This record gives sequence, structure tokens and C-alpha cells, in this order.
Amino acid sequence: MTDPARGGDRSPADPGRYGSARDRATATTLSYVLTLGITALLISGLLVAAGGAVEQQREDTTREALEVVGQQLSSRLMAADRLVGAGGSEVAVRGSYPETVAGTTYSVAVRSGSPTTIELTATGTRVSVTVAAATRTPVADATVSGGDVTVVYAGGQLEVRES
Repeated sequence: MTDPARGGDRSPADPGRYGSARDRATATTLSYVLTLGITALLISGLLVAAGGAVEQQREDTTREALEVVGQQLSSRLMAADRLVGAGGSEVAVRGSYPETVAGTTYSVAVRSGSPTTIELTATGTRVSVTVAAATRTPVADATVSGGDVTVVYAGGQLEVRES
């Protein structure tokens, strides 16, 4: 092939303006390695970002599930309070709740006061929810695991017990 600017014939294997075949093969390999490296960095960045989003979503889901359980337990406690107020002497209101929320166990702490508070805490996370329950009947302090519970009227006060 004649290259007027370089003066003379050049063959494709002859190193000239475009380098040798070996140089071109090295450039292709280097390009491939760089592409793999950049792709690996991008995928790593996406995984790190997605991991944080998944953890936040899990905490949000746990919080919402604990709020639902807390509201349901609060309504059972207030129902038992109404039964006692209506003259019931042997009151037992049972509630069936999940033993785990979002894949983790939780505890339920009932604290007397005005109003009575129910604190649900997921184990292994920093998620905790507090729900109030307005009762006229005194409520005993208690801590139980998540799952089935019974609200019992005993000794002049309401007690939350594991079923």
C-alpha cells in the first residue's frame, strides 16, 4: 500500500503510523481489562447503594408492622377495660399476633400510667414503637414476647400475659 505522506510502501505487518500487530493486540487487551474494571466499580457502587435502600425499607416495614400489632393490642386492652367497667369480674381477652415481623422477633412492654403505654421493640434492630391505650382500670407492668397474648383481669388490675 502506498502512503504518499510517509513516502513508500507499507504493509499491514510493518510498524508504521498505526504500530505493529502486537501493539494493537495489547491495546485490545488493555481496553478489555479497563472495561471490566470500570464495570466492576459501577456494579459495586450499585450494590452498596441498593444495600442501604434495602436496609431502610426493612426498618420501615418493621416499624409499620409493629405499629399495627401495637394498635391491635391497644384495642384488646381497651376492650378488656370496657368489660371490667361493665361489671365483668372474670375477663380474659385473647389476641393472636405474629411471632415475628419482617423476619425478626419482638418484645412487648406494657407500662402503667395515664395513659397506659405499649412499647414494641424489634430485636436486633433499632426499631421501637410506642402506642397509647386509654384505660380506666389500672394496668400491671409486663413484658412479653411477640405472639399470642391474653389480657386478663386479676387482682383489681389488667395484666398482659403470654398465651
